[in-house]
Amino acid sequence: MSEAVISNAPVDTEKPKFFNYKGITTILGGVGFLGLVAFLSVGSGDTHKFMLNSYMYGYIFWLMVTCGCLALTLLHNSIKSSWTLPVLRIFEAGSGWMTWGMLAIGLVPLILKTDVVYEWARPEAASDFILSRKAAFLNKPVFAGVILGGYALFAFMANTLRKSTNRHDKSGDANEYQFRTNFATPMMVIFVSVLTFVLTLLAMSLTPKWYSTIYTLWLLIGGCQAALSMAIFLVTRNAAKQPYANVMAPGITKDLGNMMFVLTMLWGYTSVSQLIILWNGNLPETTVFYAHRGADAMLDWNLIGASTILGCFVIPFVTLLSPRVKRYADRLALIAAFIFCFRILDVYWIIGASIPSRMSPQAFGPSSIFDAIGWIVMALAWFAVMLNNVEKAPLIPLYDKRLEEAKNNAH
Repeated sequence: MSEAVISNAPVDTEKPKFFNYKGITTILGGVGFLGLVAFLSVGSGDTHKFMLNSYMYGYIFWLMVTCGCLALTLLHNSIKSSWTLPVLRIFEAGSGWMTWGMLAIGLVPLILKTDVVYEWARPEAASDFILSRKAAFLNKPVFAGVILGGYALFAFMANTLRKSTNRHDKSGDANEYQFRTNFATPMMVIFVSVLTFVLTLLAMSLTPKWYSTIYTLWLLIGGCQAALSMAIFLVTRNAAKQPYANVMAPGITKDLGNMMFVLTMLWGYTSVSQLIILWNGNLPETTVFYAHRGADAMLDWNLIGASTILGCFVIPFVTLLSPRVKRYADRLALIAAFIFCFRILDVYWIIGASIPSRMSPQAFGPSSIFDAIGWIVMALAWFAVMLNNVEKAPLIPLYDKRLEEAKNNAH
C-alpha cells in the first residue's frame, strides 16, 4: 500500500511552519546578539568576565552546527546524493556567507578580550614552561588571523556551491553537477584541515596544556549530528506541507534516518577512541581532560557525561535500528529532536567544563544562567540568519527530479 505522506497529518498547501518564526527571531536575535556583542566587547568587571566565558559555550555550539551544515553540503555535492535533497536548502542556508559573517561579528569580543577567557593570552603565560613554548601559535594575532581567515574561506566554499545550485535551478544545465563535484571534493579536505587550526585555537586551547589529535574530528562529527538532526526535525515536522509533501516517501525518511544512525555510530567511535587512547596513555598532560570532569568535586559534569552516552549514542543507536521508526516522518522527528537536545548537553560537557573563568566550576549553579543566556542569544541570531537565507531559494532543488520519482514509485 502506497503512502502519500509519511505523517499522520493531512496534506495542505501552507508553507512550512518554521517560516512563521522568521520575524520574531530576526528582531530578538538581531537586537540580542548585537547588544550582547557590544557589551562583551567594551564591558568590564566580574559580570562581564563571567558572561564572556559563558558566551563561549553558545558560540562554539552554533559554530559547530554551522560547520556541520557546511560539511554535509560538501558531502552532498561530492557524491551527488539524493537523500540530502530534502534538507539541502537548510544546510546551505545554515552555512551561508551571512552565517559566517554573523560568527565573525561574534568573534570580536574574543579578539578584544582574549585574556579574559584564555590562559595563554595572559601576561603570566610568558613565565610558564609549557605555554611559553606554544607562544608562536597561541597568540592574539594568530588567533584572530587564522579564525577570521578560516571563516572567510568557509564562506567562499558555501557561497560558491549555493550560487551553482541557484544557477542550476534556473538553467537546468547538467554541467553544474560536475562543477560542484569537482569543487566540493577537494574542498572537503581543505575544510577539515583549516577547521583543525580554527578549533585548536578557539576550543582546544581553552585547556592550553592539553591536546588531542582526534579533537577536531570529534567536534565536527558532533556538529554534523546536530545539523542533520535539526534539519530532519524541521523537514519531517512539515512533511504534510508544501513542498515537502510532494517528495516525502518511505525511502527518503529511511535514508535520512540511516544517515543519523551513521553519525551516531561515528560519534560513539570517536568518543570512545579518544577516551581509550588518552586514558591508556596514562600521561597527566592528556588524561587531565577526563580526570577534571570525573573528579569527586565535579559530580554534575560526570552525570552530564554519563547522560550523553545514553542520549547521544545508546538510545539513538537502538531506536534507529528499527525500520518503522525511520519510515514515518513524525516518529523520525521525535528521535531527531531527542538527539539535538543531547548534542546541546554534550557540547556543554566538552566546552563548559574547559572554560577556566566560570562563575563556579560546577555545571549547575549561577554559571548556568549565563551559559543559557549566551546559548539562547546565539540560537536566536543563528536561526534569524538561517530563516532569512533559506527563503531565497526553493526548499526542494528544482534541478533534481529524483525525489519526485522516488515518491511516485514508493510503496
